[in-house]
This record gives sequence, C-alpha cells and structure tokens, in this order.
Amino acid sequence: RAACAVCARRVALRKAGRADDAVQAFEKASALAPTAAGNDSPHAQLAEIALEKKDRARAISELTALMNVDFENLPAAQHLAALLREANVTDAARTRPVYERIVALDPFDRDARAALGRLALQRNDVEFAAREFRTVIALKPIDPAVAHADLAESYLRAGKRDDAKRQALVALEIAPTYARAQDLLL
Repeated sequence: RAACAVCARRVALRKAGRADDAVQAFEKASALAPTAAGNDSPHAQLAEIALEKKDRARAISELTALMNVDFENLPAAQHLAALLREANVTDAARTRPVYERIVALDPFDRDARAALGRLALQRNDVEFAAREFRTVIALKPIDPAVAHADLAESYLRAGKRDDAKRQALVALEIAPTYARAQDLLL
C-alpha cells in the first residue's frame, strides 16, 4: 500500500502541473525499480512527460528503456517506432529491434513488416526482404503499389528479373504514374 501511495503522489504531482517534481520522483522510482513495467511505470510516465515538454529524444530514451524491460508492451513499441520515424532515426541497430518486437507481438502489423523488409534490403538480405514484402501484400496494405514495388526491388536485387518485372507491372496497374515502379520496370 505504501508503494501505491508513492505512485499516487507522483501522478498527482504530474496532474498538478509540477512536471519537474514529477520527473525527479519518477527518475528515483526508475532507479529503485528498473524493471517496472506497464503504462504506469516510471519509464512510461517519464516518456509521457517528455512528450508533453516536446523532448522527443528523452521520450525515445524512456520508451527504449521501457521496451527493454516490458517485453509484451505492444503500444510502447509501436509508439517508440513512430517517434523514431518522426525523428528520422535510420540506424538499423536502433530501429530493427523495435520492429522485430512489434512483429513478434503482432504478426499482422504491415508497417513493421515493411520496415523490416526495407532494413533487410539495406543489409542485402534479399530473401528475408522478399518474404516480408510478400507478407505485407498478403495483409492488404493501405498502399499496395508501394508494397509491390518493394517486392519488385527485392526480386531485382536477387536476380529474379521476371518476378521483379511482374511485381513492377502490378504496381503500375494500381498506380500507372508511380515513378518508382516505372524505374524498376526499366
């Protein structure tokens, strides 16, 4: 009960507009209980406060720390992925584990699978990329032309020119002026 009262005081500080005091309290809590998980955990609260203060870097840091201890927190992983995209973080060492976690928790997440496919293309793992892009297509993406162009690119890099041509043509059937598909076809 004492721990719950302490948590309540921290949240009350935050709600009272005393964000700096709340940050100090949550930082102490995260040091005392580094494996605390959930949306009420110190790392989650610190991430929310950081976002309120427009401190995206701190929010990313706190959500990364939360993801490292709260393995089943899909919303935290998805939020972290969105923040990394907004911050234009392209370092595969930082983004890949986040997308892998999302796919492990939600195998039907098209965006995470597409991101994993693009990361695989960057490291020239064309078979893995093609598998991810085929999965994205099977999951009925919002923009199927992009998905087919992604698959065409993975096939082209794998030396499967006929398959690449077929996928580029499918992309062009969907979006006749799609420049990337036209380039892939040529």
